[in-house]
Amino acid sequence: MQENFLHFVWRTGRFEQQHLRTTAGHSISLFRRGIYDGHAGPDFTNAHLRIGDTVWHGHIEMHVFASEWYQHKHQEDPNYDGTVLHVVWEEDQPVFRRDGTRLPCLEMKPHIHPSLLGQYQRLIQDGNGIPCKFRLPEIPELIKSSMLDRVLIERLEHKADRIHHVLQQQDGDWEQTTYITLAHGLGIPVNAEPMEQLARQLPLRLLQRYRNNPQQIEAMIFGMSGLLKDQPGQGYPQQLQQEFQFILQKHNLTPLPASRWKYLRMRPISFPDLRLARLAGLVVHHENWLANILYAANAREWMNSLEVSMHPYWSTHYRLGNASPPRSKTLGKDMAHTLVINVMIPILYAYGRTRGESAWQEKALEILSTLKYERNAITKTWAQYGMKLKSAADSQALLELKQAYCSKRRCLHCALGCHLVKKATDAPKTRKKQMIPQ
Repeated sequence: MQENFLHFVWRTGRFEQQHLRTTAGHSISLFRRGIYDGHAGPDFTNAHLRIGDTVWHGHIEMHVFASEWYQHKHQEDPNYDGTVLHVVWEEDQPVFRRDGTRLPCLEMKPHIHPSLLGQYQRLIQDGNGIPCKFRLPEIPELIKSSMLDRVLIERLEHKADRIHHVLQQQDGDWEQTTYITLAHGLGIPVNAEPMEQLARQLPLRLLQRYRNNPQQIEAMIFGMSGLLKDQPGQGYPQQLQQEFQFILQKHNLTPLPASRWKYLRMRPISFPDLRLARLAGLVVHHENWLANILYAANAREWMNSLEVSMHPYWSTHYRLGNASPPRSKTLGKDMAHTLVINVMIPILYAYGRTRGESAWQEKALEILSTLKYERNAITKTWAQYGMKLKSAADSQALLELKQAYCSKRRCLHCALGCHLVKKATDAPKTRKKQMIPQ
């Protein structure tokens, strides 16, 4: 038994509502069950009910066991003074308000159909996997598609929240915010944090003062990464080190420790050195970072803008100081695809939301729907069990569904889970004879 199951049955009215009584024996008539509030404070607000001969307007709080009222310190919180009914699975002890009056309590155990509870318990048994994967064919396509539409927007909103937070930290500077977001994207999956930290400590406006000298740009970026330190011998790394020493003193910069960067179990083409070299190339080749995203006609233009030339040194190196056979170090279609989905689309969506101009958000959704869907362990699992993927909009939605709902066992907040659980009480009314006696 979990509290969110009680929230579900109360929200949907999937319980026997006749002959309700408090544990003290007073009759209960429900006129309005209240509005669910998932934030701090009582679970349902603005309820309207009669207990005995008294009509109440107020809040409803829910727990599995009544004693959780005290465990959560509600008796000390004035936000709960307006609670008029305590709805629990089991009242293991009476509860009193701050003023000493007893809080009326309704036990839900006798009023919930046992098949409904059984359906819910079977659904969440899969732990951190996809609980409903074997039953996906039972769910109508309309419910699936509407849920994917919903979680896609939730995913974009979460990404926009993060971008907006960065924007506030950067005093509304969209160019710096775009640069930080792109640096973070270039570091995906394991070096995103040090890439973002480097971009924060080495502002774009400072780099752009040196745009006419690509070697100085690369010296600043690699110097700030900490990877230039203690490079042996002669050659290009030592030239960068010399350049950086002058710039370091001039601008009073603080490099990152080299230990921040990860290489373990990584293909050489994904080494952070190459990602840093590409960031340097992007700084040299692009001046108006936000405009390049806003006014691109399609995803292909974004991908083309990411493919910039790098210093010839990198044609024979994957890491500073470690020579390798000559090879072209292009960004690659997969990485460009990842950056478009994780950088360009969220920036465009966040810009539209911040400015109150929905056309940019609609453009972000439209371009996302034209991109090929992502192939990874999560999307392959969804596809294996019957979910159809047509574009990156679908893969992004399914990633959000897995991470924000399935892994957290939030089945009763998901349209797919709700549909399956509700089926338990959608059978003929003769089932009511099986209700647990009061």
